[in-house]
Amino acid sequence: MSEDILANHVTNPDTPDEPNGIGPDGSVTSPLHLMQWIAENRSAFKPPVGNKYLYSGRDFFVMIVAGPNARNDFHRTDSEEFFIQLEGDIIVKTHEGGRIVDHLVREGETFFIPPNVPHAPCRPAGTLGLVVERRRPAGELEHQIFYCDKCHALVEDNEFDCSDIVSAFKQAMEDFWADEERSTCRSCGHRIGKPGPFVMPERTD
Repeated sequence: MSEDILANHVTNPDTPDEPNGIGPDGSVTSPLHLMQWIAENRSAFKPPVGNKYLYSGRDFFVMIVAGPNARNDFHRTDSEEFFIQLEGDIIVKTHEGGRIVDHLVREGETFFIPPNVPHAPCRPAGTLGLVVERRRPAGELEHQIFYCDKCHALVEDNEFDCSDIVSAFKQAMEDFWADEERSTCRSCGHRIGKPGPFVMPERTD
């Protein structure tokens, strides 16, 4: 890392207050104990997403995500995502070939999402995961996609700027749920409401 970056203490202007590997004195930060960091930040992991930056840098960012989450959207972006499941089992839904596929990701397993695959991580209570994503270049938009849970028709594909995923993603789904016109299925008239906390189904195979 160049001396000018260390001196400025900033690697990404979109998240200037998030950890980026540079300490207050301009030096490279020391290693941290992951589980201790999680314990100290438990209050930050709140639905609907339950995510918090562990690292937010110039080229990529790392989030810790805790369950339960409470969301019914699919996420699509033009880059890969890498999941490590630290505690408990989750389901990651993908939309492939016109159908929804459930992928069971068990504790200790990793999971890769290729670019432009709509996916929906479903995290029950008591779970912890680590997610690594590429930093979005200026002008690149995210897709937050909602399907009708009655007739499975596409309800909305919302494109928006997600330079700060922790704050922007939550706000985008809250705006969708609050808007009756946007959240009502044009095929069957069913309204997509704000879901409760995700509960793992009894059968996952």
